[in-house]
Amino acid sequence: MDFVASRFRKYIENAVWLIFEKGFSLFVGLVVAISVARYLRPESYGLLNYSLSFVSIFSAFSTLGIDQIIVRELAKEPAKKDELLGTGFIIKIAGSVLMIVLMMAVMVFMDHNAFTNTLIMIIAAAELFKGFEVINYFFQSQVMSKFVVQIQLVINFLISLSKIGLVFIHAPLIWFGIIVVLGSILNAAGFVYAYQAREGTPWSWRFRRAEAVKLLSESWALALYGVALNIQARIDQVMLGNMMNNYEVGQYSVALKFIEIFGFVPVVLMNTFMPAVTKAKVTGSDLYQSRLVNLYRLMFLAFLVVGIPIYLFSKDVIVLLYGREFEAAGYLLSLFSLRLFFSNMGVGKSVFIVNESLFKYSLLTVIVGAIANITLNYLLIPLYGPRGAIIASMLSFTISIFLLDAFFEKTRFNQKLMLQGIFSFWKLNQVA
Repeated sequence: MDFVASRFRKYIENAVWLIFEKGFSLFVGLVVAISVARYLRPESYGLLNYSLSFVSIFSAFSTLGIDQIIVRELAKEPAKKDELLGTGFIIKIAGSVLMIVLMMAVMVFMDHNAFTNTLIMIIAAAELFKGFEVINYFFQSQVMSKFVVQIQLVINFLISLSKIGLVFIHAPLIWFGIIVVLGSILNAAGFVYAYQAREGTPWSWRFRRAEAVKLLSESWALALYGVALNIQARIDQVMLGNMMNNYEVGQYSVALKFIEIFGFVPVVLMNTFMPAVTKAKVTGSDLYQSRLVNLYRLMFLAFLVVGIPIYLFSKDVIVLLYGREFEAAGYLLSLFSLRLFFSNMGVGKSVFIVNESLFKYSLLTVIVGAIANITLNYLLIPLYGPRGAIIASMLSFTISIFLLDAFFEKTRFNQKLMLQGIFSFWKLNQVA
């Protein structure tokens, strides 16, 4: 009994550290984002976020989908840590190089000026140090995240102070790209320090070709999923910058970053109630369906609780925090509040996807969603500007989250449960 209690406390402590790090990062990130946006003003802030979004579209290549697979393998066979970490490190470094090469090939066809290309390449250089994230995967697999989190909190706080410092000294825009690379280098150094303090030296890691083939044979679908997901999430800012201007990207980015703060709400709800839904699937179909419906009710209710106040007070909040220059972002934020409905329901639907092991279907939906988003952005941005980009994203989510379900028998069943939950949200009960 004491062993079980001790093990339970270990998991709780690990979760608390991860939640604290996330909450602290969100708060500090918002303060820094406001300071940087007010200093750079819409035009330069838009160019910075255009460059960040451009790089992030390709960033899935720097992981090649192996992250969670390495965590799983390290949890199963901790004795193989040197082989797994060494192999994972080389794969991630190779993936980062591949990412930069592909990105440069695409940039040849983009109408960028020299400064924009320089800023993009500086930000992309940060990916070359992401290989050391395998250390974080090791600590996750051993439920010892607090050792990495403590160091990351300090580093991220120092980087945030540095960004504030750049504002105070009126640094040029290029330094806000350089600070991204410095943050990546410091995080890599922090990972190495944590590993050496607890486990030993990374010099003992070993690359194994057979292990690399095994990891990549499993991860290709996750890598493709990551690429499509990044496109669906970030292509709007890139297309907005190419089809409109950096001023519009700046306004759009302020609204997007503000609404992303609330993305943790459905994730917390999902992590809290997913075990109850999973247990119900084993118990019986009636209880399983009931808990899924109630989970969808909860997700829709969370959208109303968060979305309605943002819709009503978005303009006043943005002007108060960012200033009159970003007043247009307030109107965009009111539209973004409606997009919370799709993100909440999408997170809720992932519980059904996992329990039914519909991972190939999930890959299909995100690919179709990405294609739809690109097409709709192309059609709507020239007509409606940033509002068109938001409308395009909501329509693409409608297709990927709701409409595609109608074409497959298993997902038609879930589509009915989702609609039942939405149109009877006031009947919320027995979620757990």
